[in-house]
Amino acid sequence: MKSLSPWPLTARAGLPRFAKSGWASALAVAALAAAALPSARAQAPAPAPDACAKVSLATAPAKPVSIRYGTTGSGEEPLALMWADKAAFPNNGRLYALEPTEFAATDRVTAFQAGQLDAGTISFPALVAAVHAGIDARAVATLVQVNKEDNEGAFVALADGPVRSVADLKGKRVGYYGPNTISEYWVRSAMARAGLNPREVSFVALPPPAQEQALRNRQIDVAWLARQFLARAKTGGGLNVLMTPFEAAGTNQPSLLVMFSARFVQANPQAYCAWRADYQKALQTWVANRQALYPKLIEARYLTPFAANAGPDGGRSPGGTLSAAEFDATLKDMVSTRFLPPPMARAGMDLILHGYALER
Repeated sequence: MKSLSPWPLTARAGLPRFAKSGWASALAVAALAAAALPSARAQAPAPAPDACAKVSLATAPAKPVSIRYGTTGSGEEPLALMWADKAAFPNNGRLYALEPTEFAATDRVTAFQAGQLDAGTISFPALVAAVHAGIDARAVATLVQVNKEDNEGAFVALADGPVRSVADLKGKRVGYYGPNTISEYWVRSAMARAGLNPREVSFVALPPPAQEQALRNRQIDVAWLARQFLARAKTGGGLNVLMTPFEAAGTNQPSLLVMFSARFVQANPQAYCAWRADYQKALQTWVANRQALYPKLIEARYLTPFAANAGPDGGRSPGGTLSAAEFDATLKDMVSTRFLPPPMARAGMDLILHGYALER
């Protein structure tokens, strides 16, 4: 089985080794690779004609097509409505049968590669790695978008600690979820935009529940707290929000996406298009009635009351749409900040299932 982690495991696990001539030389390599990517403004292709417009949902098959979907267990609330409130989505059981299973991130992609899943939730960096590795995964919709309304979490520091701004990150210890995760990229992007060397920070991998305590124990200088953990930490006081993902990136970006197997969609266009229509309906319902719908997600055991009471949701792209131009701009930044190795540079359109994706 081909490795799912194309980042060379050299100087530090998960991070690429660049020329020995140092930061300036590596930055030059990254800049050349970023320049080779398409201009997000000028060269991003227009969305392809919508293939689902020609797919009839009127006649049901003798048996609904199973969609084996790998979930991450957070950030997927609109999607989870499709099984938590199944009666509101009658195509689920008529034209398709959504079969959700929760996986850890690496296990989810491995199961997808092994043919055990037809679709799933995936972070943008993981999608880039999967496509680079030749896996038949393409983005079809957005679950969470980095934007001004996004409340997926924040980087926080002690109010009486040494970190008051991004400029203070040099030489500090930052908690994150692990190498090559999007939380690492946000830190690197913020440091590069502040004129700092993104390598001059120490990352400490910690599970989500351990981040706050490690910060309060001064084992790290900055913690990444996902939405529910951020809400809990704020009640304890003594913390300052250093930056949100949007403040780190400085622009809208893809964060959490829905991937489908292109082969599955091409073989089962009716099932896919019915799922897509229901997903957009679920997203619209969620945005309009989020508070009233939390009990259904709690009853379905997708959420706990703790997570449901963590403040605004946010971070939802209108209609679940995604943008090749937004992908291109994010990829350029990932390469230029040395988060993404230059050999992995590619056009954003290569990551999207054109014709079937919800493009804008």
